[in-house]
Amino acid sequence: MPFSKLFSLILAIGIIPVLIGSLIGIELYVFLLYNLIAVLLLIIDYVITPGSKQFEIERICDEKLSMGTENEIVINIRNNSDYNVNIEAVDEVPEYMELKKRIVKIKVLPHFENSGSYVVLPQKRGEYTFGKVHIRYHGVLRLCSKKGIYDITKSYKVYPNLKDLSRYGLAAIKKSQLIQGIKKHKSYGTGTEFESLKEYDEGDDYRKINWLASARLKKLIVNTYEPEKNQQVMIMLDSSRVMNSEINYIKKLDYSINAAFLLADVVIKKGDNVGVMVFDSQVKRYIKPGKGLGHFQLLADNLYNVEENFVSADYEGALTYLTKNQSRRCLICIFTELFSVDEAVSLASALKNIAKNHVPLLVTIKDMRLYDMAGSEVKSTEDIFTKAASMKLIEEREKIQRVFIDSGIAVLDVPPDKLSIEVVNKYLTMKSMMQI
Repeated sequence: MPFSKLFSLILAIGIIPVLIGSLIGIELYVFLLYNLIAVLLLIIDYVITPGSKQFEIERICDEKLSMGTENEIVINIRNNSDYNVNIEAVDEVPEYMELKKRIVKIKVLPHFENSGSYVVLPQKRGEYTFGKVHIRYHGVLRLCSKKGIYDITKSYKVYPNLKDLSRYGLAAIKKSQLIQGIKKHKSYGTGTEFESLKEYDEGDDYRKINWLASARLKKLIVNTYEPEKNQQVMIMLDSSRVMNSEINYIKKLDYSINAAFLLADVVIKKGDNVGVMVFDSQVKRYIKPGKGLGHFQLLADNLYNVEENFVSADYEGALTYLTKNQSRRCLICIFTELFSVDEAVSLASALKNIAKNHVPLLVTIKDMRLYDMAGSEVKSTEDIFTKAASMKLIEEREKIQRVFIDSGIAVLDVPPDKLSIEVVNKYLTMKSMMQI
């Protein structure tokens, strides 16, 4: 029968009456009587303390967990007994889950329920199984200790950072508006779909003046337009070996998928259609452009478990597949990484061939550690080699960017912490300027 620290303390204190009893020669009787009473109290405590069957355990959390961010997992306990119980609960957490609190402490009143929570930070996308919940609690008299195991095994899917959708979505739109210009008329006069009338401001396009409305109101009035809806956006995700490299312990593929999620969410909210292709040496997945919450869920179900492969990317094959399946003009947002000018020349050539019918945008992730090393102070021979190597890599990267710029292909090369927001802003800017 497991006993608590309090019971051990009570047994230890028993030495005092035994010592007193030794003064009159009855220490053995005192010892036996004291321990008999202690054991009887322990048995009584064990009997009256509710068993594990009198508790109902439930795990409460989102069905979809977000990778790389805090996800709260709630353990809810219902106490069907007549006593207060202080419970310590431990959940069986799968691999690739970083824990912020291991033991959840919950006090539950009689015939009532209460809950506690812990936080996990999933390190990988995919589907993972949470196992049994183990509980431990002291007896009513706090002399004994009891345990219970509850099989509430369930699998949960870990998606790219879904929380970024609400955290950055609106901010991204506001920032893109700032990119378009600081003037009051920054969002007016662009697009092709009529939106409203407004009073003429300096800088407005005089060709948008509505002469009938101006005559009626006796002041200059201009038509305002909003960007056309139902445009096409295709997200191409490279899952080849180049996306396996890590920055801050997160793979470039994961950064790219997070950005793709946010981009898809904003595209749908702006009334456009978005599709996804995953490719490496061959096309792995293809979802044609669509819109609506149902389509977004389809994209999510096809992105949460994408894995990188240790093969080279076949850009030409992927672009050929796309052009065969996507005849309507679209913005092609390609998340990839390039390490040589030869690779860049080959990809730029393939993109130039499709630029007549589509608008390509190349997105790469800049590793700021290279720039930190290149600008660091030299203190040793090792520092000299590190600095020289980083400068060489930066120079090669700049040459790669120049290949695409000279070919008239838009390039976005940003640090991972700015990737999602900058990709969305680029889409909104291109949409506003009618480049799609």
